[in-house]
Amino acid sequence: MTLPNIHLAVALDGAGWHPAAWREPSARPGELLSAGYWVDAIAEAERGLLDFVTIEDGLSLQSARYSEPDDRTDRVRGRVDAVLIAARVAPLTRHIGLIPTVVVTHTEPFHISKAIATLDYASNGRAGVRVRVSASPQEAALFGRRSLPELDLRDRDDPAVRQLTTALFDEAADYVEVIRRLWDSWDDDAEIRDAATGRFVDRDRLHYIDFAGDYFSVKGPSITPRPVQGQPIVSALGPNCALNCSGVMNWRYCGEPFV
Repeated sequence: MTLPNIHLAVALDGAGWHPAAWREPSARPGELLSAGYWVDAIAEAERGLLDFVTIEDGLSLQSARYSEPDDRTDRVRGRVDAVLIAARVAPLTRHIGLIPTVVVTHTEPFHISKAIATLDYASNGRAGVRVRVSASPQEAALFGRRSLPELDLRDRDDPAVRQLTTALFDEAADYVEVIRRLWDSWDDDAEIRDAATGRFVDRDRLHYIDFAGDYFSVKGPSITPRPVQGQPIVSALGPNCALNCSGVMNWRYCGEPFV
């Protein structure tokens, strides 16, 4: 019998997932926002021969409450941008996969496709992205482009909760479709780079994606050439929806592309 391949990874979030992890003698709480802290953590994971790391991120301060900020001062609060941390670590590692988290509800697929393609170049083909959706009214207010209702997302029988979660996941699916099409909008051989003839790119090998859906209308093409991998890994926590304390919905990582 052939056994399935097993991929080992670690999910990184600040000093650790336990609320008191930052108080451990080796936790280095004074360095949590420094590049060196993350370089050391991911380098250690690489020395341990893990396949990849995910880097947690969010659009609001961490909270012990279900759907709103808290006033606690005994737990880590504040974080750095996961995509930028991955880009900093990329040239200092050799084989480990780098999968930062992106909340897709309030970001644009064109920007993220470009950021992850750039990360794939910086890491020589080790980039991925973990998508999350947010149902938090507080996070929506940070952007001012949409409003979300105050709902108890734990009540799965509430029709309003079902309607909201369905819409957010449908939007996320369109988001992933857009970034995948943008990565494919440059052919592998679109860059000629021939100084003798003065041709750097073959414009016929760049393609419009002309995506038009319920949530996005993106013409394309990308302004970043096709990533090293072609299609970087898109992961999610799933397949069963889970909710964290800030009202952000996740899928449990299943080791397969999101769509």
